Amino acid sequence: MKKFFTILGGMGTLATESFVRVLDERTPTHKDQDYFDYLVVNHASVPDRTSWILDHNQPSPLPPLLEDIEQQSQLKPAFFVLACNTAHYVYQELQAATEIPIINMLQTTVDAIKTLQPHAKRVGLLATPGTIESGLYDQYVLAAGYELVKPTAELIELTEDLIYNDIKQAGHSDNDKYHTLVKRMSEELNCDIVILGCTELSYAEEMDPETTYPVADSQSLVVNKTIELAQQLRQS
Repeated sequence: MKKFFTILGGMGTLATESFVRVLDERTPTHKDQDYFDYLVVNHASVPDRTSWILDHNQPSPLPPLLEDIEQQSQLKPAFFVLACNTAHYVYQELQAATEIPIINMLQTTVDAIKTLQPHAKRVGLLATPGTIESGLYDQYVLAAGYELVKPTAELIELTEDLIYNDIKQAGHSDNDKYHTLVKRMSEELNCDIVILGCTELSYAEEMDPETTYPVADSQSLVVNKTIELAQQLRQS
């Protein structure tokens, strides 16, 4: 197979399924051959990113992700999609291990805000505790000239409950919980737009889209970037 890309997923599996589903739904098609050529690595056994970020004595996700990069690079995809926000904690290490470009989900998400909400000043972030505590999004949001608004301890706990207990463990989203999180970030913390900085939150958004408050859905935006690059690849 030539002119293809590789999706590095499985973190978690439902979120990766959501990514692929949305990708295929948005791809302009009239026949089987109109879909893009790609590989999906559903590496579900990669250790939990947040657990390791908060405690480096826990198993590290870096070795298995490096293994994926090295294995897949031998097949020569045009680019990689790293379908996990928190895994971007080791983005630099992964990119250094290959000459093949890896889409930066965090940069892509923040870049889209000027189009999604042109007058935004206060940008909220909902994400895993690992992403919040490590400041993964901070440099991107601040460099773009926005004020970053992080959730309160209570909202972090509620977000973690939705991500880990509802989606990762029980296998389904809690729509009311998801919308409550976005509403409270928007109303109580006065956010002009809220970044969904975890692909499980993107899964929740796919299941029941937010229609009242603006969100920057990281997975959805990377799907759009993937389609853009794949179309360019097809025409090359």
